[in-house]
Amino acid sequence: MSQDTGREKRIFVELPIRKAVTTLTVPTVISQLIVLVYSMADTWFIGQTKDPYQVAAVTVCYPIFVLLSAISNLLALAVEV
Repeated sequence: MSQDTGREKRIFVELPIRKAVTTLTVPTVISQLIVLVYSMADTWFIGQTKDPYQVAAVTVCYPIFVLLSAISNLLALAVEV
């Protein structure tokens, strides 16, 4: 694990800023897109029940889920560096 931490620190020392930030943000953006696809699939399956209250509940919970995912990604990047 210390070897991975050394690699992450070297990214910011040796690479240009734009490349270093891109290296760490691309996995975060991909994980957010996966969360989006998961939520869309979840909404579609719940929509099959034809219950508007359940669909509304998923719609209300989606921003909270994305916020928690963003915070976890931020903390994961902070721990890596």
